[in-house]
Amino acid sequence: MTKTYLTMAGAVALSVLSASCATKKYVAQTVAPVETHVANVESKNDAKNAEQDKTIAAQAQQISDVTTDLSRTKEKLSDTDNKATQAGQAAAQANQAAQEANQAAGRAQQSADGARTFADQGFTRLERTMDAMNKYQMVKNTTVLFAVSESKLTDEDKKALDDFAQQTQGLDRYVIEVQGFTDKTGTASFNDALSQRRAEAVARYLNDEHKIPVRSIDMLGSGYAQPVADDKTRDGRKQNRRVEVRLFVPEASSATNVAQAQQ
Repeated sequence: MTKTYLTMAGAVALSVLSASCATKKYVAQTVAPVETHVANVESKNDAKNAEQDKTIAAQAQQISDVTTDLSRTKEKLSDTDNKATQAGQAAAQANQAAQEANQAAGRAQQSADGARTFADQGFTRLERTMDAMNKYQMVKNTTVLFAVSESKLTDEDKKALDDFAQQTQGLDRYVIEVQGFTDKTGTASFNDALSQRRAEAVARYLNDEHKIPVRSIDMLGSGYAQPVADDKTRDGRKQNRRVEVRLFVPEASSATNVAQAQQ
């Protein structure tokens, strides 16, 4: 019986061992594919996660770059705003300066117009003065008579010339015209020379005795050019044997000087 029990126990143990081996083999065959699938899935997940991480990292870099660009753009915009503000201020200052310059130009133009008007008036007065200075008016005249064929001054002639010369006192500018004449007696050439000597005698006396400058004396011998009386009579010929002396002053001379010369 004991032998039988042992035999049965051995059979049971063998059966159990056989069943255990079969179970392990089944499990191994069943679990191995699952593990392989899981490993594949995990590998794929790891690869996918790595790709996602790479994508996320790239997107993060792009975002960082965009942020940097935005920051730089903001800085540029801020700098542009500052420059625009400065430009606006400069433009305002330039406009103010332009307005001030325009006002100054207007005042300068007014001054120039005033100066031009004043200058025009001054030139007009100057032109009138110069015109008046170049125009002379006679203020005194006298006549000296001579004997036949004579050019010598008598005491009466000298007295007339003394009175005439007094009229030049106080005058700044004047001209004395001395023009000699003859009667018709004698040749034309003789009378021209004689009339010239008579004029020279008068001019010499005015210069020597009254210090009248030679530059202020114009003289001419005109012979029998302008008779003032009938040369056929004795008295007429006497009137033609003469020297006419005339005092001229500029129209611009003072009325006082002219009045003095006319006295």
